[in-house]
Amino acid sequence: MVRCTNGDVHDCDTVILTVPLPLLKEIALPAVEREKAAAAAHIGFGNVIKILLRFETHWWIDKQKDFADLTFLLSDARIPVWWTQHPAEHPVLTGWFGGPKTEGMARLNERELIEAGLASLADIFGLSPERITQDLVAAKAINWANDPFARGAYSYATPETRDAQSALASSDGAAVLFSGEALYRGRDMGTVEAALARGLEVARTISGH
Repeated sequence: MVRCTNGDVHDCDTVILTVPLPLLKEIALPAVEREKAAAAAHIGFGNVIKILLRFETHWWIDKQKDFADLTFLLSDARIPVWWTQHPAEHPVLTGWFGGPKTEGMARLNERELIEAGLASLADIFGLSPERITQDLVAAKAINWANDPFARGAYSYATPETRDAQSALASSDGAAVLFSGEALYRGRDMGTVEAALARGLEVARTISGH
């Protein structure tokens, strides 16, 4: 029986939990499943800050024609990683900043994150932030650690992760099954592909195939 915060109650034979790891400890579970869920503490969970900037033109190509086919751009700027929509023609740059260093930007609001992104691009391309801002049409910044339904962005392996994944993935006829990218025991944890692969594993467990 699943009891929701809005008062809804659902009867079912099996429950699949796919929430991000930080949210597991906030869900009331039967004693056996609660003990099993505790193993999630041994799986790493990191954060990402992402900044999306839409411009009027592909000004980075005007700055340097060699950037016409630019996909990923790596730098030493505060927001170090950027990618374009190439080969699509949309004038959008996406900034990415992950790992423990995001803690130093945890208190920045969305406007401050966008300003940090514009300043990083200005540093990378040798332009003033004002020049880049003149071409800006729309902007969005997301700090996944501040999202109440995520509390972070991706999982990663620690020395104890494989044992923790095995504990969480065991079914033993239980009515509550755990899924999601953090329980994928292949090489590419922290990806959409990992979430899909683990979902298929759980589906096979339920169907008996």
